Amino acid sequence: MTDFVPFLLLIAIPYLVTGQSIQNLGVSCIASAQQCGPRGGIGDGSHPVLNPQSFITDALIPATPNTTRQLAPGPAPVRLAASPSASTSCPPRRSITIDSANGVQQEMIGFGHAWTDSATSVFNTLDNATLAKVLNDLFGQNGNNMGFMRHTIGSSDLSGEQYTYDDNGPSFNEGEPDLDLSHFSLGPYGTAQADFIARMGSVKGDVFLFGSPWSYPGWTKYNDLFIAPNLNVNGGGSYNVLNNSFNPIYIPQMQQYFEKYVDAFRDRGVQVNGITLMNEPLNYQGGYPCMFLDPVDAASMIAQGLGQAMRDRGVLIMAYDHNTDQPVYPARVIQGTGGEGGFTGAAAWHCYAGPVANYSVMDDFHWAFRNTLQFMTECSNYLPQVGSWNFEVASNFIPPITHGASAAAMWVMATDENYGPHSPYGGCAGCLGSVIVNSSTQYTLTNDYYMVGQFSRFVRRGSVNYRILGNGNEGDARGDNQFYTMAVRNPDSSWAVIFMNNIGSDQDVVISFTGGSDVWQGTIPNATVVTWLLPPQDVGVPAAPFSNGTSGTTSLGTGASAVCPTLTSPSTSSSSSYSSTSTIQPVPNTTHVIASSSTATGAFSFGSGSATETGVFSFGSSSASNTGAFSFGSGSASATGPFSFGSGSASASQKMRGAF
Repeated sequence: MTDFVPFLLLIAIPYLVTGQSIQNLGVSCIASAQQCGPRGGIGDGSHPVLNPQSFITDALIPATPNTTRQLAPGPAPVRLAASPSASTSCPPRRSITIDSANGVQQEMIGFGHAWTDSATSVFNTLDNATLAKVLNDLFGQNGNNMGFMRHTIGSSDLSGEQYTYDDNGPSFNEGEPDLDLSHFSLGPYGTAQADFIARMGSVKGDVFLFGSPWSYPGWTKYNDLFIAPNLNVNGGGSYNVLNNSFNPIYIPQMQQYFEKYVDAFRDRGVQVNGITLMNEPLNYQGGYPCMFLDPVDAASMIAQGLGQAMRDRGVLIMAYDHNTDQPVYPARVIQGTGGEGGFTGAAAWHCYAGPVANYSVMDDFHWAFRNTLQFMTECSNYLPQVGSWNFEVASNFIPPITHGASAAAMWVMATDENYGPHSPYGGCAGCLGSVIVNSSTQYTLTNDYYMVGQFSRFVRRGSVNYRILGNGNEGDARGDNQFYTMAVRNPDSSWAVIFMNNIGSDQDVVISFTGGSDVWQGTIPNATVVTWLLPPQDVGVPAAPFSNGTSGTTSLGTGASAVCPTLTSPSTSSSSSYSSTSTIQPVPNTTHVIASSSTATGAFSFGSGSATETGVFSFGSSSASNTGAFSFGSGSASATGPFSFGSGSASASQKMRGAF
């Protein structure tokens, strides 16, 4: 185990100095099983960028679809003979320097979404021609060309039916232990996901795919339940339930579970390239498919055999998969599985830490674990409002990349018109994806689709992120105004520079390089995300570029003076909210308890020795007796009433305010 490096000692370090390689990571398509789709796209050796181009998506969500700019060609940036002086520049001027000489950071995989049961369900309703079209829109070289994809291992809150691959009972909350996993099966929903993911591989051949479970089978948990009850919280469950957690005596079974899952997907033509052991392992609320997984138990599972089993199968283990406010969790998992170079090769982060994600944590993490990859693996847009500006994608793609992430993915990819199908018991009933399926022959591409495309279409696998100097990044998500910039050098040595302008005014941008003489100038309109494609530095007049479905018209020329184009920012409109009509239902079968030698009555009761328990969430050991809800007893303790605790020969009868 390596020594833990305290994060507080690293906060003052401003940026990364070394990059992490993605060269040993695999792809999901198995060439021996099917004909894989093409790899790469604009910015690689087969599709070089030879002319400057600009693409723009307005952040405004219009009342009438397709009335704003959506991945639309914009005025191409102009190559200048030299950096303009302040007097010749267009106010307000923003000078940005790409540190091409010394600012090499991490290698990139790409951007994408998550496969959920909602996506497979709505795609199953499409006719063959429409399905082929939507898959090309998402993964084709003339579409969004997404290359970093997640999928759910079993069900999630974006599933109409709840299940794991080994429930071993009449329902997800009525399973009995299956110690040899003889009842393991992908089932109809898992099989449908695998088959759609295989079809994705026939459209794009270089997707990195990783899987995440929302909970382990109920019989592997202390409460015996896949979904814990919501404790009658108004509007649905949000309280954490202490025993909604993994029981480590089932580590051998869960090791086999992951092995069988990877092998079953491979049998259906899909190579899983990575896993996280648990989606949001610190989320253990009721009314939601989730589970607490202690980092010690996660590390033990990896160290006791899962790590070697996944390495043998070419699968990257990614620690954590939760918010940026608890970086000690992935650190402990890495330290407990051999340190750097051991069985855990990456850390995964979500965007939900309130009030906003602090992605600078990733800088500190990099200094503690220099060769560990990092990814932003989930962020969701919720109930979008017509007339508002949508920066959810860009504000959670650009900052993670500038702080060291090699890829980023938004949450749900596709739903029906009611943001489903989704769980009736709790979870996200208003999560927006890139695709809304309207009928068997019609679907809508949302503003998020075009926002994701500003990244996924133009950043190639194997590209390298570079440090931004000057005025490239201003503000953070806690304020009202931001201007963000990221820049990657693609495999053809061209540059993809992506801007998010939420600063309040159009910005005249001048870009220069520390390692070259090129200077580029153009305007980034307010309330937009803009991608510039710049040919390799010091390249002469070129031939026509690969268009990726669109094309720029400005040639390189030999250098010009600064030009101030007149652009109009999108106007606002009256705001009206979309709302979800979902009604949360009670979680079924929450009184199920796996038989043991102890006597336990009611839901979530635990007894050992001669313990006797009655009620909900009671715990007893030795000769303890517990009655009521949330009671705990040990030794000869007796605990009566809600939220009571007893130990030794103590007797407790008390009521405590609050909830777990």
